[in-house]
Amino acid sequence: MSHPNSPHVTSKYLSNFQGKTVRVIGKVGQKQGTSVLLFTTDNGQIWVDRSNNLQKDYTSPIVEILGTYQNNSLMEIEFLDLSENFDFELYNQMVDLSYQLKDIFF
Repeated sequence: MSHPNSPHVTSKYLSNFQGKTVRVIGKVGQKQGTSVLLFTTDNGQIWVDRSNNLQKDYTSPIVEILGTYQNNSLMEIEFLDLSENFDFELYNQMVDLSYQLKDIFF
């Protein structure tokens, strides 16, 4: 995926990234028009606007979304299908650690 400087975030950190490109991992939920509800690894919810990326469907229920966060939703730029065995708890720990050590990760 492009945008190598885009941070991994969970729902609790999203408000810090208004207008920024971020990476969010979660489980795909209901679809509504061109949007999909994503259940984040920390049990949050965010709507993902897929209107710029409709030519490709998710093939896994677990995805990483690269998108721009604005107005409490993500505008999808691209996505990556992940294994159904993806460890949400370990990922949450990694994200929390990266925020505790901002000088190293950001």
